[in-house]
Amino acid sequence: MRLFVYEDKCTGCRLCTLVCSLRHEGICNPSKSRIRVERRSVAVDRPIVCRQCDNAPCIAACPYGALSRDLSGAIQVDENLCTACGLCQTACPFDAIRMHPSKHVAMICDLCGGEPQCAKYCVLGALKVA
Repeated sequence: MRLFVYEDKCTGCRLCTLVCSLRHEGICNPSKSRIRVERRSVAVDRPIVCRQCDNAPCIAACPYGALSRDLSGAIQVDENLCTACGLCQTACPFDAIRMHPSKHVAMICDLCGGEPQCAKYCVLGALKVA
């Protein structure tokens, strides 16, 4: 399973960031979201989310074994092993990994256990699961 981004459909509403942080943190706070929306120009916004790479460089870069895949193939972060060293963040070619502002651990899209909330609530279809 992967999350596909259709940039031409994104209006920059950022509802995806709110439902993501609500699902994972219990609060609507974009700084605690695993997805973010980046403004490219006046009329172009671009969702940034983990692409769940087949040969994930973030997993290979983690010297502490804090990143792994679950049975569905989604990348998971073991918060007990993550030291927030940032090596996974540096290794990601898509700039899709951020550090949690208060827990100080890596935040990576985990596909919400198979039901990505960002795609579910994206009414324009800029985010789709396949």
